[in-house]
Amino acid sequence: MMLDYHDALRQLLASLQPVSDTIPLPLDKASGHVLAADLPALYDTPQFDNSAMDGYAVADPEGNSTRFTLAGRIAAGESPELTLQAGQAARIFTGAPVPAGATAVVPQEDVQTEGDTLILAQPARAGAHIRRRAEEYAAGGTLLNQGTLLDPAAVALAASQGHAALPVLRPLRVAVFSSGNELREPGTDLAPRQIYDANRYQMLAWLAGMPVEVVLSGCLPDDAAITRERLQAASTQADVILTSGGVSVGEEDHVRAALADIGQLDVWKLAIKPGKPFAWGSAGQARVFMLPGNPVATFVAFFMLVAPALRKLQGLPQPEPLAVQAVSGFERLKREPRREFLRAVAQAGPDGRWHVSALQGQGSAMLSACVQANVLAEITPDTPVAVGDPVTIYPLPGKGWF
Repeated sequence: MMLDYHDALRQLLASLQPVSDTIPLPLDKASGHVLAADLPALYDTPQFDNSAMDGYAVADPEGNSTRFTLAGRIAAGESPELTLQAGQAARIFTGAPVPAGATAVVPQEDVQTEGDTLILAQPARAGAHIRRRAEEYAAGGTLLNQGTLLDPAAVALAASQGHAALPVLRPLRVAVFSSGNELREPGTDLAPRQIYDANRYQMLAWLAGMPVEVVLSGCLPDDAAITRERLQAASTQADVILTSGGVSVGEEDHVRAALADIGQLDVWKLAIKPGKPFAWGSAGQARVFMLPGNPVATFVAFFMLVAPALRKLQGLPQPEPLAVQAVSGFERLKREPRREFLRAVAQAGPDGRWHVSALQGQGSAMLSACVQANVLAEITPDTPVAVGDPVTIYPLPGKGWF
């Protein structure tokens, strides 16, 4: 019995454990990696009360004054000796320390000055536009949690606390193989009945945006002994083996037989379209993911299954693909027994909802629709779709989403 996609994804993710090896990386190399341990806050954030605006610090303990006498000027980076008395104010700039005695900061556009007199339209609210010491983090607390994806914001936060290097999970070691005597390297000449190797380069392109190290890459010939030898070598060097093609049961499909011989295949064949001949298992120290030979099936299976698995192995707490609700702008009357993922284009409508249109060219060998698509649209098994029906979409990376 073939597994439904959602059951397969749950089983797959539940079977995986993240890598445990930790390496230190400098800040400028840490983006895209996963934090391996809680990162402490070394200092209070902010480290002192400071102004959130360019304006004026005022001392109004009673909260009812609108006129103040200017008593000084404070810029960012200064350490003022000034203490404001009731009825006094000081010119202040964003990030500058708030002087003792100040009860609020008033933005410069909300005041008037007449000589040394500051005039407000109304009394300032106590504490307005003052960033209080330790209001974001207190020294000794947790700055970033283990498992945090180190995106630009996380790296900046670590830098703001003085961390020069971060403990991260080491990159996954990945081996990438295509298979078939008919495949040739791009840039070489084709003989009759030969095609260029698109799937291996597709898989390498998917991996390019992830914290992985490709340790082996190549095309496996239709030779059982050579295929077994190269996969056996990969099982000792890689954390993950990715293959494309050779997953069926034909006499020349040697990849599945070789991997079953040197390891084990846990699942084979899913009730999805495209991508039915997808398998996973293990060999040696490596997790194995076997993708179909059709390029669109590889595209869909990688995005919907392999990428979440790699995110789980990298230690990310939410590896599942992002699902968004949209309104169908297309009709799909055919009842498909497998869960289908159409290449589609989504855009925001005037009603504030996402509207999705299916592209032409949905064949499993037609990469052109993958190029045009910015989402995959999910079609529930045995369920027709009419214009206006709700549809789940999965935003594709690098298509203007993220």
